[in-house]
Amino acid sequence: MTKRVYMETLGCAKNRVDSEIMLAALRAEGYGFSDDPAAAEVIVVNTCAFLTAATEEGIERLLALSDFKTEGVCEKLVCAGCMSERYRETLLEEIPELDGLLGSSNFQDIPRLLDDLYNGHEGPLVRLLDKPHYAHFEKLERIQTTPAPYVYVKVAEGCSNMCSFCNIPSLRGYFSSRRVEDVVAEVRGHVARGVREINLISQDTSSYGIDLADGPNLETLLRAVDAVEGEFWVRIFYAYPNTFTPGALDALAGATHIVPYLDMPFQHISDSVLRDMNRRITEKKIRAKLEEMKAAIPQLALRTTFITGFPSETEADFERLLAFVREGWFDHVGVFSYSHEDNIKSARFGDPIPNKEKRRRRKALLEAQQLVTGFNNGRRIGSVLPVLVEGPSEETPLLLQGRTAFQGPEVDGVTYINEGQATAGEFHWVEITEAHAYDLIGRIVPGPKMNSNLVTS
Repeated sequence: MTKRVYMETLGCAKNRVDSEIMLAALRAEGYGFSDDPAAAEVIVVNTCAFLTAATEEGIERLLALSDFKTEGVCEKLVCAGCMSERYRETLLEEIPELDGLLGSSNFQDIPRLLDDLYNGHEGPLVRLLDKPHYAHFEKLERIQTTPAPYVYVKVAEGCSNMCSFCNIPSLRGYFSSRRVEDVVAEVRGHVARGVREINLISQDTSSYGIDLADGPNLETLLRAVDAVEGEFWVRIFYAYPNTFTPGALDALAGATHIVPYLDMPFQHISDSVLRDMNRRITEKKIRAKLEEMKAAIPQLALRTTFITGFPSETEADFERLLAFVREGWFDHVGVFSYSHEDNIKSARFGDPIPNKEKRRRRKALLEAQQLVTGFNNGRRIGSVLPVLVEGPSEETPLLLQGRTAFQGPEVDGVTYINEGQATAGEFHWVEITEAHAYDLIGRIVPGPKMNSNLVTS
C-alpha cells in the first residue's frame, strides 16, 4: 500500500521551500499525501528553532501529532529541520514517540530515511549532517504549497554574518549560494506554470555569490532573473544592509520585472546596540543607505525589522529607535522582542530587561509604525494600481483579495476588492477607494493590457 504522508511546516518561508522539496522527493519515490494527519501513515513536522517560542511550538505540535499513533493510522513520526539540529541530543529523550530525525542540511533524504524505517531498522533513526554545501539546491523539483499566484525561491542557504543574537550559522551552516543558472531555471519554470510572483529569499540575500569561485553577485542574479520572459513580478526579501551594493540597487532601479520593494532588516538604530549585536553598521551608515536608495528609487517601498529589549538597550536607545520609526522611512515594520537563547553570542550579556518591558517597547514601535503606514495608505486613495489578485478574501468570500507591488505575501497588508470582476492569479488594475492602517480597499477598473513594464509602474 502507498504510504500517505502528512507534512506540517513551522517557521519561516525558507522552511516552506524545504518542505516543498521534501514533498517532491517523496512523490518521486511513490509516497502519497494526506491533508489530514489522522489519515496519514507518516507524519513529518518541519520545525524552527530560531527562538525559544518557536521551539516550544515545535514540541507542542510533535506531542499533539504523536497522538495519531494511537488515535489515527500513523506509523512513523519524523522531526525535520532546525529543531533536530539544535536539540539532537535530547529530542528523542523528550519525545520517545519520534521515529526519526532529519536535519536542515539533508532534508531531501526524507524518502531514504522512511525507506530504512520501513525496512526493519530498529529504534529511532537519526540523519544529520554537519554544514555541507547545500547540494539539494541543484534539485529544483518542488511541490508548491503557497497559493497559486506566488512562490518563494531560495537563492542561498546559511549565513556568515555572525550577528550576536542569531543562531542561524549553527543551525543552517555558513553562507552557501546556488548557481545563477539554477535560480534562473527555477524562476523560468514557475513562470511557465503561470506563477505571477517570485519572492527571492535567503538568510542574507545581499551576500549572494560571495562564496562562489566564478564571482557572480546579487546584481548579476537580479539582472539574470529580470531577463526571464513572461508576465510576472519579483520581490526581494532579507537584503542585509552592509553588503547591498550600488550595483544591486542599479539592477533594482532599472528592472522590468522586479518591483520597487525591498526587505532590509536593520534591527536597531543605536550605535551601541548595533555594536553589541555585531551588525557592523552605524546609524550614520544606515541613514546614508536609506538616502541612497530613496534617491535612486523614489517610489521604493521599504520593509525592515527591529529587535526590542536587547540586553544592552537602554531607555535612551529605545527612544532613539522610536523616533527613527516615526520619521517615516518604512512602509512596513516587523518587531521582535529579544529572546535569550543558550546558543547565541549575546547570551554573555544575560537577559536583564524584563519581558513585560520588552513587550511594551515592541507595542510602542508597532503603534508608531501603524500611524506611518496608515498615512502612506491614505495618500493612495484615488490612485489606480496594478494588483495581483489571489482569490476570495480570507475574511469573507464576498470580497476578493490581492496585493500591490508594495505588499509582500504573509507579512504585509492586503488589498480588498469590493467591486468588479477579476481572475484569481492574474494582474488587474484597481482604483483605491478606502485606506486603513494596514490594508487597502478598491474596485476593478479598465486599463491597458497588463504587461511586464506596467506591472512595476
